[in-house]
Formats: sequence, structure tokens, C-alpha cells
Amino acid sequence: MSAAFQTTTVLLRHVLADGSWHFDWMIDPGPERPLITFRTAAFVPDASGFEAERIGDHRRVYLTYEGPLSGRRGEVSRVAEGAARVVEASSRSLIVDLAFAGRPWVRWEGSASGSVWIFGQRGIPAQVAPPEV
Repeated sequence: MSAAFQTTTVLLRHVLADGSWHFDWMIDPGPERPLITFRTAAFVPDASGFEAERIGDHRRVYLTYEGPLSGRRGEVSRVAEGAARVVEASSRSLIVDLAFAGRPWVRWEGSASGSVWIFGQRGIPAQVAPPEV
């Protein structure tokens, strides 16, 4: 991935038709590109580490959309949003700096272990710290 720049992240609560739910964590990797998307049980802004499943990239409309989903797939509501800076992204790893609204910047490093992604929180090196939001 090319040089990092500030963009957006959103955490949606996805309630399925059967009443079960999970979070969809989406990261904007840059203009005109679909959102990097993970399904997780973790409320990412409060987590220090979590597991997630990488699901298909989503359309950019989900950065702002809330409401029912077509095909009886339930509905989504935004529970957190903030700034993001994708440092590195591949099919098996992701490093992203995040600042959810009202919270400080943190670095998340994730890697795929089979079909499960493991994310851990790391400090952001001072020389690459993003600007304040």
C-alpha cells in the first residue's frame, strides 16, 4: 500500500433478522476503494485485543448508512466512528492507526491465523504519530 494518509473508520452494530448481532468494523483505505471490513464481537474502541473475521469489502455508503439491509439481512446502526490512517494492508496483515471520537490515537496490528484475525493494540511511534483530531 502507498503512503499513509488520514481517512475514516466506523463501527456498525449489525442486528440480524433472527435477533442475533455482531459488529462490522470498517476502515476506509482511500478514495474510490471499497471499505476493509471485519466482523467481530468486540467493541473496538474499548478493546485491548480482539479476534475478528475478514468479510467481503463493503461499499463506501456504509461509512454513513444506518437502517435496514436488503434481502432480509437485518439492519445496521453506527455505534462509533473516527479517524484512521492505514499504515500497511495486505491479505494477511493490517496495521492501522485509529482515533475513535473523543479517544486518543492507538495503533492496531492484525494478522490472519487461518480464517481468524488477531488484533493487538500497540503504541504509535512518536515520529509517525498522526495529527490530533
